Amino acid sequence: GAKSPENLAEMRPGERLTAALQSLGPSFIKLGQALSVRSDLVGEELADDLSALQDRLPPFPGDQAVATIEQEFGQPLTEIFSSFDETPVAAASIAQVHFATTQDGNDVAVKILRPGIEQAFAIDLDLLRWIAEKAERLVPATRRLRPMEVIETLAKTVAEEMDLRLEAAAGDELRANFEGDEAFRVPAMDWLRTGRRVLTLERFAGIPVDEVSALE
Repeated sequence: GAKSPENLAEMRPGERLTAALQSLGPSFIKLGQALSVRSDLVGEELADDLSALQDRLPPFPGDQAVATIEQEFGQPLTEIFSSFDETPVAAASIAQVHFATTQDGNDVAVKILRPGIEQAFAIDLDLLRWIAEKAERLVPATRRLRPMEVIETLAKTVAEEMDLRLEAAAGDELRANFEGDEAFRVPAMDWLRTGRRVLTLERFAGIPVDEVSALE
């Protein structure tokens, strides 16, 4: 939520940076998350503060999700799924997830890229490159953080996340690696209903990894 000037004055620099990045939107949230695992570059305290960044955004309308699916596969939604819940179950900066059932009766989860997300990231990454270049040139102390290298790594990561076929391929590889392990299940990818902007995978219930008490 928004912080008043009084609140901000009482916060650590890392907390103020976290609040600012959160308010600036998807690209800046991703940047903060990338830095949160590089305590060697930014220090332990700042990395800890940045780890509080939440990759959650308001969902986009269900009719846009349907339009994306139909455009991706070139056919009406009713020929792809027998049922599709237009209310998402989760929404993050790059995509959101809907539950659906296939024509052959399989319960699936469908991950769909946000409309216009590629263009939005391209604009923000250009800005971040400009900032990083100016910082390296005008503030020599920032060079140890290698800002240009950080932004290019972020750009590469984001580009990979915005082709859901790559995520599906990684999921298939993970599933193969754990085949026969009854303690660890990986959902099967539905390649017939997966493309660059839509990923469909087997749906089953599980326990989030951070719910330690439930896992125990």
